[in-house]
Amino acid sequence: MSERRPRWWLRILSGVVVLALLGGAAELALRMIIPGIVGAQVRQALDLSSDHQVETELGGSVALRALTGKVGDVTVRVPDAPVVSGIVADLSAHADSVPFNVAGGEIVGGTARITLSSGQLDPAVALLTRGVAETGEIDQGELVVGRSIDVFGQAIPLTVRLALSVEDGDVLLSPTSVSVVGLSLTAEQISAATGTLLDPILRPEPLCVRSEIPAGITLTDISLSSTGSANIDVALSPRILSDATMRQPGSCS
Repeated sequence: MSERRPRWWLRILSGVVVLALLGGAAELALRMIIPGIVGAQVRQALDLSSDHQVETELGGSVALRALTGKVGDVTVRVPDAPVVSGIVADLSAHADSVPFNVAGGEIVGGTARITLSSGQLDPAVALLTRGVAETGEIDQGELVVGRSIDVFGQAIPLTVRLALSVEDGDVLLSPTSVSVVGLSLTAEQISAATGTLLDPILRPEPLCVRSEIPAGITLTDISLSSTGSANIDVALSPRILSDATMRQPGSCS
């Protein structure tokens, strides 16, 4: 009887199975390792404690993208993260791809969202109004700010409704109504009584925030939620990880 030879298709099938097992093992290993690496980098960048929660979500095939030297479709969420001027917010960032060697590569499609709860609005309002407004809340898609003003020797509560928008990275504040308890006054009459004190909310100019945030971050949108929270969307420079100057405060000059 002649010696029986292994069929060619069995060899191919065995090879495919081995490759599939190796690929699956690599995928599993990368999904276990990468979130820890990303979390450590995020904590270091934001100066967070080692046990601060950082959630990392990886989309698509990690192993296939790793062959190109990149990690693709990455979403990172960080609750209660310090942002600027003592403001604490929830952060969510996404990138279509991030290089393994962050010192020498660029990220693609980097965006982030900063979510401010209603409890964090007051310090944010103080920043937006250059310290003029003392309180703030969201009502019907507008920011309602208030403070007490001295009118004819009396301390009168003032409320201004502001519509928010973004243009060329600057914040635009547009007053839609002014209310002074017990008095019927226009914005012009209030300005005449208070001088230039309330100009940041009664006659606001475009507000540059570039000096308050890293140079590699560009403000793109602000949306106000019916729940009382505010969402701030930004775009990330492709070089924000590889160029240290992109992580330094920008300039308004």
